[in-house]
Amino acid sequence: MLNRGVSLLGTLALMYILVPEQFGIASVAISIQSLVMVLPAFTLSDVLLTRPEECRARMREAMRLCWIVTILMSGLLVGAGHLAAHLYRQPAFIMAGYVIAWRPIADLMLFAPQTRLRADLRFARMAKADAIGQTASTVVSVAMAAAGAGFVSILLPPILFTGVRAFLYGHGRVGDAAHHELPNLAPRPLVREYMLSGLGQYVHGGLVMIPPVLIAQFSDERHAGWFSTSFALSASINTVVAVSVGLVLQPVFAQMSGDRARQAAAFSRSCAAIAAVAMPACLLQAVLLGPAFRLMLPDRWSGAISMGVVMSVGQAFYFAVNPAMGLLKAQGRFRTFLAWQAIQLACVSGAMIAAALLWREESALAIVSVYGLYHVVFSPAGVWLCVRGSTSATRAIVEIFLKPVVAAAVVIVPAAWAWSLASPGPITDLLRLLTVPALALLAYPLSLRRIAPSTHAECGHLLASVTRGRFGRSIGESK
Repeated sequence: MLNRGVSLLGTLALMYILVPEQFGIASVAISIQSLVMVLPAFTLSDVLLTRPEECRARMREAMRLCWIVTILMSGLLVGAGHLAAHLYRQPAFIMAGYVIAWRPIADLMLFAPQTRLRADLRFARMAKADAIGQTASTVVSVAMAAAGAGFVSILLPPILFTGVRAFLYGHGRVGDAAHHELPNLAPRPLVREYMLSGLGQYVHGGLVMIPPVLIAQFSDERHAGWFSTSFALSASINTVVAVSVGLVLQPVFAQMSGDRARQAAAFSRSCAAIAAVAMPACLLQAVLLGPAFRLMLPDRWSGAISMGVVMSVGQAFYFAVNPAMGLLKAQGRFRTFLAWQAIQLACVSGAMIAAALLWREESALAIVSVYGLYHVVFSPAGVWLCVRGSTSATRAIVEIFLKPVVAAAVVIVPAAWAWSLASPGPITDLLRLLTVPALALLAYPLSLRRIAPSTHAECGHLLASVTRGRFGRSIGESK
């Protein structure tokens, strides 16, 4: 939450300093980075975590493999920058290519210590290091933008501070197992699983990053900049409650290897609890995005409002994706993971292109609408892949998606509709920002308890456990 809060403030500051076209160049460059980085190092970490007991002994072998891939990808990123400059007739992409070419190297530095900490379930140390790195990266990014660095201020600081995070994680401590231990282990098809995991993650990342490329192609860099900011803001909630939790859940699921029923039950409970937080927060975000933009940001960003609303509604269904990916990887089901992501990519990419061709005048919004709302279909599909054969898939989808969204909608939608009837203006926007969240905070728990009592009870149990742990430690320390 601290990281996302700092990142949000940084994004707002950059939106005041930079223009949408500069955001657009950075967004397309990041998309190119994702499209070129076929086998990022962290996907090999996912392979190692399927068997935590072998993690350290396999690290030297894994590092050698990652070095080969990293050198190749860095060279390809430089070439991709030159190609993008030619395709978009924008020389700035050449500089962007040289900047993002350092990303694979930074990720490689992070690979070993991050894998060790995840295998040992030491998430507190990771969170502290991430908080320091994120805060420093945001401050440097804003300072560079104020100094006139333009789009480079968005691209360079996250790469630099990935190296800082690697140092804070405890760089160099992984792989201490003696080399002679390797032959005693059961042979692992490391390269094959690395390729399956990497390709699955690549397809997933490509699906995330294709929209800016299409928007820049069918429209211009300004619309791509509007998309990148609306995506960053709409995804903030899920980054906290779903992406971060998914990072934690994968090694936890790996500790339950061999007991699919237990894994499925833990997955269903986790997703239902995440939904209880993510769905109302994302729907509130969709309702309040317009008033917030009008009150807090310059008029040049008004074009991002409609995109942000659509993206926020779609994000209400996205929360289960990362936990589902974590479970499939923990079970070593890399083929299933790849197939799920590949089908998504083919369907959504084709639909985005078709929508852009069909609605040429509003091609950018058409692309964003398809991209934002595909989660309504494919996120439940991912849950079905995880729980089929272990528990009732229909019941799991109803508990995870249908009940929480209904509980949130019956509270938030009427309040938003009532305010839409009021006269537009700054006072109305301000009152809307203050009253709708307050009403939701009071009414939503009651609605959830009525519509989804088991999820409400699970959330209450989790909250009580956290509270007892927190205050129990405080009392013990005071004594």
